[in-house]
Amino acid sequence: MMAVASAPAKVILFGEHFVVHGNPALLAAINKRISVTAGTIEAEKIVIRSDIGAAGEYSGRVFKVLRGGKRARVLIDPIHDAARRALGSRDRDGGIEIDLCSEIPYGIGLGSSAASCVATVGAVGSLLGRHDRRWICERAVESERMIHKNSSGADCYISTFGGLIRYGRKEGYKKIESRESLSIVIGNTGIKHNTGEMVAGVAKFKARKPKVFQELMTRADEICSDAASALESGELERLGLLMNENQLLLQQIGVSNKKVDELVRACSAAGALGAKITGAGGGGSVIALAANEKESARLAESIRQAGCDPIEAQIDYKGLVV
Repeated sequence: MMAVASAPAKVILFGEHFVVHGNPALLAAINKRISVTAGTIEAEKIVIRSDIGAAGEYSGRVFKVLRGGKRARVLIDPIHDAARRALGSRDRDGGIEIDLCSEIPYGIGLGSSAASCVATVGAVGSLLGRHDRRWICERAVESERMIHKNSSGADCYISTFGGLIRYGRKEGYKKIESRESLSIVIGNTGIKHNTGEMVAGVAKFKARKPKVFQELMTRADEICSDAASALESGELERLGLLMNENQLLLQQIGVSNKKVDELVRACSAAGALGAKITGAGGGGSVIALAANEKESARLAESIRQAGCDPIEAQIDYKGLVV
């Protein structure tokens, strides 16, 4: 038996970091995917191979590295956990072989860990006849928390269901319909970041300057609401201006850096309607909003000339596909 599942990566359009402290955030799935092929094998073990340079096999509690050295287990443990959660406590003969292929780099703020977990649960669950998206999403969230311990689950949700959402701790998930298509160009700075360290740094900023942080929180909330309205009415120029303002807030809380600032300026000079960090910052990725697909190519070239790798993307509305 064999099953294939793919799940989209994501960008945070507005609200990163502030969402950790109770504000809403806007997220979008993008048409760059992680695919997982899962098949049954006779040996009672779980074998995992990925194109990020890691492979290993699990026989009960015994782990054997097949490729990737010491980092291999760190990279593929969440995939193993996702597979085990999909299998549940069901008795079975034989094992599972998993192959993972990604269209996006790992660890640059595009939700690769969440998409990997969603696609794995989707593929392995399909072998058992489980196709319910909520069932898949719940198990993927628990696996993703091996990487991001305090994950809200929003990355897994957007990867499972696709489209655009507004997320808040109290309000949960709300679908957003964009009147216009969005042409997004992602610039990979090539600087790996540690999400936990960036989140901790913002918490320290809040402790040092509580009044300033509260003022920034208030404005970030207003920006998020205005952005949702701009999406629904198709006001792309207004959306871009709000992205630029959101970036200024992220600079103030200390999650930007020289490389990110240079890339944002390069995008603006090339005609981007707006540009900002997406994700934890400290490197990672910048997103730029193009007026249309033709302008995307110009933005991509400006990102390349700035010494970064560009990824042209559109909104993915399919979510998980099995």
